[in-house]
Amino acid sequence: MSRIQSLAVCANGSNRRIDIASPPNATRAYTPSERAAASRHAAQWRRAWGAAWRGPARSVPDLIARARLVVADPAAMDGADGVRLARDVLAVLGREGRI
Repeated sequence: MSRIQSLAVCANGSNRRIDIASPPNATRAYTPSERAAASRHAAQWRRAWGAAWRGPARSVPDLIARARLVVADPAAMDGADGVRLARDVLAVLGREGRI
C-alpha cells in the first residue's frame, strides 16, 4: 500500500469517527467529551487529507485512493486539489498508455 493509499484510509477513518463522536441528533449540543473527540478526529483528518494531496500520484491505486477521498468529503476539495487530480490522472494513465 502506497503512502497516498494509507493516508486516504486514515482520512476516511477519521471522517467516520467524527460522525460517531457527533451527537446523535442535531438538537442536542456536544458534551465536552464528544467535542474533544470530534476535534481530535477533525485534526487527524485535516493532516491526513493534506498529506494525501502532497506530491504526485504514481499509480492507478493512488488515483483511486484520492478519488475515494473526494467521494467521502467532496466539500473539502478545493480548486487546486481538482487541478492536481486531473494532472495526476493524465500523467498516470498516459504513462500506462491508457489515454
